[in-house]
Amino acid sequence: MKTNKYSSYGDIPYLAIGEFIISLIVILVFIAIEKFDFKIISGVLLGSIVTILNFFILSYSVNKALDKFIDLRGDKEMSEEEAEKFAKANSLKVQNEVSKSYILRTALMTGCLVLAFITKLFNPIATLIPLAMYKPLLYATQFIKNKRGE
Repeated sequence: MKTNKYSSYGDIPYLAIGEFIISLIVILVFIAIEKFDFKIISGVLLGSIVTILNFFILSYSVNKALDKFIDLRGDKEMSEEEAEKFAKANSLKVQNEVSKSYILRTALMTGCLVLAFITKLFNPIATLIPLAMYKPLLYATQFIKNKRGE
């Protein structure tokens, strides 16, 4: 798989560690309130796996769209006018790829929650919490990476 220099695949381990910590906290809270059963573990697993898969799909689709854009652009020098014309003509393709990814990722998360609510295999709250922590974990990842100078 071709990747560009802006790839965010390196953030996946940080996200996985964050999801693991969130899952442990959720499990400990359910143990503390004496509501723990197998559905809690299956719920946090489902929510965490879908969250990590969601981020992978996002990274893949953005990288794929940017790689296509860069391939179309080529290596030749362009004047400001040529570069602006090229960007206007081709940026919609990148936006369409990202929009398709957004629809797929939203459907995946919605399907995950519907599955958790409909079946008796997952605790819906334990599934929802890892999904809801997606953005805060990404912000925390960026904060940590910035502090470390990565």
